[in-house]
Amino acid sequence: MGFLSNFAYWREAGYFDTASHGKWLLHTWSLSVEWQFYIVYPLIILATRKLFGASMTKMLLVIGALVSFALCMYMSNRSPSAAFYLLPTRAWEMLAGGIVFLFPMQLKDTNKKVASTFGLVLIALSILMLDASDVWPGWLALIPVAGTALLILAADQTSVVTNNKLSASIGKASYSIYLWHWPLVVLLGYYGVSDSAAAIAAGIAASILLGYASLYFVETPSQKLNIKTAQRPHLAGYALVVLVIGACASTVFVKQGFESRVSKIAAQADIERTNKNPASKTCFIESGVDSPKCIFGKKDAPVSVIVMGDSHSDAVVSAVVEAAGPEKSTLYLGYISCMTIPGMKLQGMPSSYQCGDFVRKEIEELKTTLPGVPLVVINRSSVYVFGHNEYQDRTRGPLMYFNEPGVLDATYKEDFRKRYVSAMCEIAKNRPVYVTKPIPEMIKNVPTTIARNEVRFGKSQDITLPLSEYKSRNQFVVSVMEDAAKSCGIQLLDPEPELCDSQLCYGSINGKPLYWDDNHMSESGNKKLVPIFQSIWN
Repeated sequence: MGFLSNFAYWREAGYFDTASHGKWLLHTWSLSVEWQFYIVYPLIILATRKLFGASMTKMLLVIGALVSFALCMYMSNRSPSAAFYLLPTRAWEMLAGGIVFLFPMQLKDTNKKVASTFGLVLIALSILMLDASDVWPGWLALIPVAGTALLILAADQTSVVTNNKLSASIGKASYSIYLWHWPLVVLLGYYGVSDSAAAIAAGIAASILLGYASLYFVETPSQKLNIKTAQRPHLAGYALVVLVIGACASTVFVKQGFESRVSKIAAQADIERTNKNPASKTCFIESGVDSPKCIFGKKDAPVSVIVMGDSHSDAVVSAVVEAAGPEKSTLYLGYISCMTIPGMKLQGMPSSYQCGDFVRKEIEELKTTLPGVPLVVINRSSVYVFGHNEYQDRTRGPLMYFNEPGVLDATYKEDFRKRYVSAMCEIAKNRPVYVTKPIPEMIKNVPTTIARNEVRFGKSQDITLPLSEYKSRNQFVVSVMEDAAKSCGIQLLDPEPELCDSQLCYGSINGKPLYWDDNHMSESGNKKLVPIFQSIWN
């Protein structure tokens, strides 16, 4: 209602993250950006036209579009979420249409066909070639925007693709179809059928049907409403409906929902969904090479242990702190999606991502810093080699690479093995090194699945993973860790006895989640690992 949803979602997960697929109104970010543009754009035109005249106004709009595009390319690498959601990096896309209107060109019929065809080809390429692994929007957004601009410029009335009743009809309903499509995507995910071709086809059909229903029963009648002649009671009724809906939504937002409407198990699962490391925002870095070097535990005590790793280390560092005891302090060196191997790179990450340089820098500093203090390495190791197990990666080959993205073959595995063993042995030259074996990845979002099963079916079932699957997925990286242990005496910490029995690994126990998503342990769940970390001092 306030055209600010893009700011809210900017602060949360990325558009293509699995968490985003549970947000029913995520798509309203674009409506907010558009309305922000349509509010500001006319004011800018009026002001510049009055101050500088029509010709200069046109040139300033072109300059503004170029500046916005340059900012888009820069921010897409530095801060992808900001580039995706915010108006300054998106304005050029909408200005492109205005520029085509302000600088009209009279094309011959043959040139119209060429421009129209080329525009359609660019749009088709953007659909077929671009995916979630691409840095977006960035320069790649120029492909569909240029294609659309060419279609507008061509205005080819003889095109069999754009100038027909079906295209015109879909165009009229497109806004309403857009409003319906994302809630239906979320609904498919809610019922666990988002990978079903039949369900996807039904979702597309439902989006179209509901879009047309909205067009003819909501959009069209509202456009014909004559405010001057409309009866005041009708207008008051519309206003009352909006106020009631707004008040209810605000109440739900302020109270963060109503816990009493669900069972204790569902409410408990919802709590665990946000039970993450509270220090992540300040201690867990996502870019650059400089760590804040946060100290956990007793701040004025000498550092008794160092924890280094990726988001799995961020998820369980508090368990290390508890294992150390109240009189000790823990130094934390965490970096997002960062395997502890110098020089590593990750597909699809912006240029601000410098994990490989970060690791190299920290290993170099550790040669002279806090000698003899044990270091615990915690990584989601298998994901860098084999990809995610909770969804299908859109990248080709392993996520992690060193020189150029490659293929998962014997050569890659051997290179990975040598680099990992070398890194661990380098750290182990002046301190004990403890490497935590992989934490089970549960595939399903544990708290969300438990809560949904409880609400939908009135029953909860613990989320589990067959032990055989856990061992199979991690067999290679565990063998690499064992090689490092043989080569330079590092010690391995095994979470399996704490999280698995002879057949299953558990994502929850008696309905209480141990994870806040599908692979990151919650602040209460990670305490299951305290015993393995206590072995550092025993």
